[in-house]
Amino acid sequence: MYINRALLLLLGLALIFLPAIENWLWQSPTEWYRPYLLWLAAIAAGWWNQRSRYPDEL
Repeated sequence: MYINRALLLLLGLALIFLPAIENWLWQSPTEWYRPYLLWLAAIAAGWWNQRSRYPDEL
């Protein structure tokens, strides 16, 4: 199974900075859209990672 190096690096950085990200997400109750921004970034990163792969490479 092929694991993209950039994706593995991003996962490692996310684990390191998870406490800071969690504090940023739940810091203010009035900014309800912050968790959705995180999900949008994850979806965009997944699309960006897979956009150049051909269907027969899976």
